[in-house]
Amino acid sequence: MSTILIVMLTAIFHADGESSSHTVFFAQPIRLAAHRGGATLWPENTALAYRNAAATWPGVLLEGDALCTADGHVVILHDSTVDRTTNGMGRIADLTLAQVKALDAGYRFTHDDGATYPYRGQGIAIPTFAEALAAAPESRFLIEIKNQSNVPAAIVKDIAEANAFDRVILASFNPMLIAQVRRLNPNVLTCYDVLEGVDMLVRLRSGRWTDYRPQADMLAIADDLIEDLHINPDELHAIQAKGIPILVHTVNAPDAMRTFLAQGMDSVLTDYPERLATILDEKP
Repeated sequence: MSTILIVMLTAIFHADGESSSHTVFFAQPIRLAAHRGGATLWPENTALAYRNAAATWPGVLLEGDALCTADGHVVILHDSTVDRTTNGMGRIADLTLAQVKALDAGYRFTHDDGATYPYRGQGIAIPTFAEALAAAPESRFLIEIKNQSNVPAAIVKDIAEANAFDRVILASFNPMLIAQVRRLNPNVLTCYDVLEGVDMLVRLRSGRWTDYRPQADMLAIADDLIEDLHINPDELHAIQAKGIPILVHTVNAPDAMRTFLAQGMDSVLTDYPERLATILDEKP
């Protein structure tokens, strides 16, 4: 069987029903999702953060951001530069992996507005994507591909090498990057891009919903966008009824967390996973 035919058949299966990776990824609830591994608790997007979050809240969804170094390695970092979180300066795209690894990723983290920096000099480095996966080997990851054209091919390769198809779901604000991921390997789980999300909402509101088929594995939507688009709970439930899990981001206020949980959202992404964990422990 030719490679082209295999890709076509996989894509058809993905459009018509859940893939095996989708089934495994969503087999267990993922109510709690830690933004950048718990950005207020530990140096964000680091192996330390992922390891600690996974140990503290088994079943947590670990979120991070993917960029490529000058020599083509996928690393986990939110900003396009290293300036805000490390003791270095410069764009990730201009630095080699060796240069990135020489930086202190715990250098600027503080709990007390700069009075102390408890993670300086502790050997905390910016992790590669592979290192992040290895830091929490039983955990699932939501990785946002930043706006860098060489990330899709590199991260798809890393996912395949780690056989992590049922542990990783990718998202991007750039629809072209998600489309590139799907062309490279339809087995990789993906979130709705903005165009697909708008199309879905139009279909839902125009009465063309009965024959709608999911176009991605999860809808990750900002809390303020739900309000701006006037998406009501009934519409959210209709989306879920199509087998589309919904993750709301980035929710930090306890009252908002309670509201989305009461509405039955599948996942809430937060900088304060300890707050959300406490709320999840409350009686309904």
